Amino acid sequence: MTEQAPVAEGQVADAAPEAQGQAEPTSWYASAEDEMKGYIQNKGWDDPMKAVQSYKELEKFQGASPDRLLKLPKDGEPMDEIYNRLGRPPTPAEYTYESETGAVDEARLGMYKDIAHQVGISQAQFAKLAEADSQYIAKVQAEYQEQIEQQHTVELQTLEKSWGPAFEERAEIGRRFVASNVPDGMDKKATLEAIENAIGPAAMLKIFANAGEKSNIKEDKLPSGEGDRRFGYSPEQALVDVKTLKADISSDPERLKAFNTGKGSDYEKVKKLNQIIAG
Repeated sequence: MTEQAPVAEGQVADAAPEAQGQAEPTSWYASAEDEMKGYIQNKGWDDPMKAVQSYKELEKFQGASPDRLLKLPKDGEPMDEIYNRLGRPPTPAEYTYESETGAVDEARLGMYKDIAHQVGISQAQFAKLAEADSQYIAKVQAEYQEQIEQQHTVELQTLEKSWGPAFEERAEIGRRFVASNVPDGMDKKATLEAIENAIGPAAMLKIFANAGEKSNIKEDKLPSGEGDRRFGYSPEQALVDVKTLKADISSDPERLKAFNTGKGSDYEKVKKLNQIIAG
């Protein structure tokens, strides 16, 4: 063994010579390109297992494998790939929907299909929206129909009160006028329903009763039924209504005065009722 010469005070000893045959260790990324080497060195991955652990943590953070990830396009770029991956049908026509509430307005549904495809709605989302719209329309239509029926009821009640005991008589005059004037070949019931829906039952009765009273229909006798009925009104009914009407007239001095002088609507009503009683 060669002894090393003593070092004088103030001098630094020479570094020990490297053992013969001992080379510097080779890094695991020695074959990588320089840019990759720099990236690995900056990450501090001096051991391959550190790189693997880093990738594992990245997957855990992402929550899904790369094939299940979506990359949002830049502003202004098309979103078709995103929409299609999320369940949008290839074309608007391929949206499907079966209503749970009844008939479907195909024109309205077609418009919704076009809009849904433009904004990227999936098939499942479209079905939910279409059903919500169908239920809303059905609710609105039902409420509207109920409102119309209530309005018609009030109008008829008002008309019946206005016409008093002559209501049934005048209504029958109107019905007979329609029956005799609707052209052959037309469905009379359907015609009446169409007119009633358009202007309301009260307005329809007023028009037809007025027309019938100006024609010879008013003087016609109805076919015999139960008892002797004229204008759909029996003598027995007329007798009861005369008594009721006269009692009402007697309770009002002004009405009684007009009646006793042969004037006013009360006098005309009683006169008509007496005609029915007399047959």
